[in-house]
Amino acid sequence: MTNWGEWFRYQLKASGDGFIWAFQQIDPSLHHLLPPAPHYMGLWSPARLVWHVTEYERCLALPSMQQWLSGSMPTEDAWPDSDATWLTVKECTSDELTSTFYAVHQEQMQLLDQFAAAHWTIPCQTLWGLKPLAWVVTKTYQHRLEHGDTLLRMSLRWRDAEEDIAKKAQQEKADEKE
Repeated sequence: MTNWGEWFRYQLKASGDGFIWAFQQIDPSLHHLLPPAPHYMGLWSPARLVWHVTEYERCLALPSMQQWLSGSMPTEDAWPDSDATWLTVKECTSDELTSTFYAVHQEQMQLLDQFAAAHWTIPCQTLWGLKPLAWVVTKTYQHRLEHGDTLLRMSLRWRDAEEDIAKKAQQEKADEKE
């Protein structure tokens, strides 16, 4: 790879846009509801997934990237990823969640321009052990794709799962009458 910054700029832009696009494909009336098929769509609402990814990037990914620019390593408790913290922000609108995600995303994109070629391959002590910057940014990319996949599953199958559950309930009710 000859230009890490350029490659990551493209990947982070595309994955960020894709992540929010996936969220926007879900009926807004479902954004704060738990999915009907947790074994396939996970245990969190679409809104919580957006918040989770945003806070990961704000609290861990950005500070970890800044370590190569003389920033300090974030502490392990820097990311308040808990049910209690989610309860304090769960009333945020979908637009607020999206705007916050893009604000954090923009900070990452601006940081990419500050790294010299050597930064990408020099290991540094991180929350994940001794890792190069390329690994840290790849982790951000992977995390977005992982939860973007969940949002896409929700957008494609939520209504189908609700119908399947309703049909199963009707069948069970009919079976009880027999």
